[in-house]
Amino acid sequence: MAWNANEKGNYANLTKQAKEHGGVDKFIDDIHNEGYQEGHERGLLEGVGITTVVITVVALGTYKFIEPFIKRNKAKKQAVAERSKAAQEAIRKICEEADCELHDDMDSLEIDESEVESWENDGY
Repeated sequence: MAWNANEKGNYANLTKQAKEHGGVDKFIDDIHNEGYQEGHERGLLEGVGITTVVITVVALGTYKFIEPFIKRNKAKKQAVAERSKAAQEAIRKICEEADCELHDDMDSLEIDESEVESWENDGY
C-alpha cells in the first residue's frame, strides 16, 4: 500500500520514524539499505534456484550425450570377454585331445614337437 501524504497521521508517523532513525537523511539511507538487502537476498535465492536448474540440465544432457558411448564400450568389453573365454575353452579342448600340458596362466602350452608333426600330417 502506497504512502498517502494527505491521510491523517501519516506525516506524524513519518516524522516520528525519521526521528527514531536519527534524522531524515539517515532514515532514507536505512530504507534504501533495507530494500537493497532484501533485494540482494531475494536475488541470491533466485540465482541459486536458477543455477541448480542449469546445472541439473547440463548434467542430464551430458549423461544423455555420453550414454551411447558408455553402452558401446560395455558391449565391446563383454564381447572381448566372451571371445577370450571361448578361445580359452578351445585351447583346453585342443590340449585335452592332444594330451598336452596346459599352464594355468594360459601364456604358453607344452606341446611336443613330434605331436605337431603328426598334426600337420593329419591335416590340422
